[in-house]
Amino acid sequence: MTTSLLKRVEPSRLLSLAATAVVVGLFAGIVAATFASVAGEPSIDDAIAIEEANATAHPEPDTGAVHEEEASVSRRDQRGIGLFGAYALTGAAFGVLLALTAHGLRRGRPDVARRVLLAGLILAGAFTVAPWFKYPPNPPAVGDPATLGERQSLYVWLIVIAVAVGLGATMLSRRVRAAGWADHRRIAAVAAAVAVLMLVVFAAMPPAPDPVLVPATLVWRFRVASLGANLTLWAVLTLGVGWVVAEAARRAGQDEAENQLVPSLA
Repeated sequence: MTTSLLKRVEPSRLLSLAATAVVVGLFAGIVAATFASVAGEPSIDDAIAIEEANATAHPEPDTGAVHEEEASVSRRDQRGIGLFGAYALTGAAFGVLLALTAHGLRRGRPDVARRVLLAGLILAGAFTVAPWFKYPPNPPAVGDPATLGERQSLYVWLIVIAVAVGLGATMLSRRVRAAGWADHRRIAAVAAAVAVLMLVVFAAMPPAPDPVLVPATLVWRFRVASLGANLTLWAVLTLGVGWVVAEAARRAGQDEAENQLVPSLA
């Protein structure tokens, strides 16, 4: 069954690559959600307890206004189907981005598996690592709803800049390779250029607008768990798609060799 499925994968075709990445992305999302459920949910429960305690200790004044009941999702659903569904959909969406990026890097790179790995590194750095260093996620009880728009805007802009830096680094690597640079010099130069550019970006962009008023241990437990879950998603997605396309290419090569051998024997 696995062999027949691999024969249907055509890594050179964008649609086939995207479909493969979506399927692997769904699986990667479930794996990441499992990690987040074990490592991150206890920190969220602790943060919610602090938030509820603060609300009890400092109730809002009664102004006589009538407040409508807000529809809410139970905590059980949030940490169950909501968590796994969100990560699965995120994995599928990231799979599409991975396929598009890998396909866009095809110039001068015939090996699809290597393009997938390179695309995964760029996207994981842009969507997960760079924002985590500058604007790390916070658990409930941290953040003013009035600053939500500002925080989202800063986060998105940092991702856009990081993607641009990653693609620029790819172009720089291609140029210095064409110039005859040895691999160790090329990798060191590109890595240094990326590090310097991102440090300048981090210094230029404004800090997070909200103070952190909950225990630092709780905040960092949540942040590390969030980073771990997202990196797990990217690792499973990238390595999974890379393995599938490499195996599909290998089997296609075997079939082609067998087809050439049969007429020669006849």
